Amino acid sequence: MSSIFACIDSDGLCFAVTTYEKEVTPDETMVAIAETDYSIIGKVWSGSVWQSAPVNAEIAAREWRDIELSNSDFIVPLTDYPNYSAWISYRSALRAWPSTSDFPDTKPVLGS
Repeated sequence: MSSIFACIDSDGLCFAVTTYEKEVTPDETMVAIAETDYSIIGKVWSGSVWQSAPVNAEIAAREWRDIELSNSDFIVPLTDYPNYSAWISYRSALRAWPSTSDFPDTKPVLGS
């Protein structure tokens, strides 16, 4: 008989689903589940139900910022790109944003 477990971290966040071919006694990092269900990865075990993990605003803001920078990397060497100086200022504001009092509430805006 196999055993299926959700592997959780100290905050109850599921980071993996594991199947053991033999019966296993779970420890505090394991939650027994009835079937293999990868949809619970990234969810939090409350002790009785799986819940969506809370969104960390600072992490989400940094991820958005990193995507904005990555998507505009190609502009840097193109000095004749339309609104080049506005883009360079925007990228500078994006890099500085986490150290400002506006972080993470007010995103930098191109052209402001």
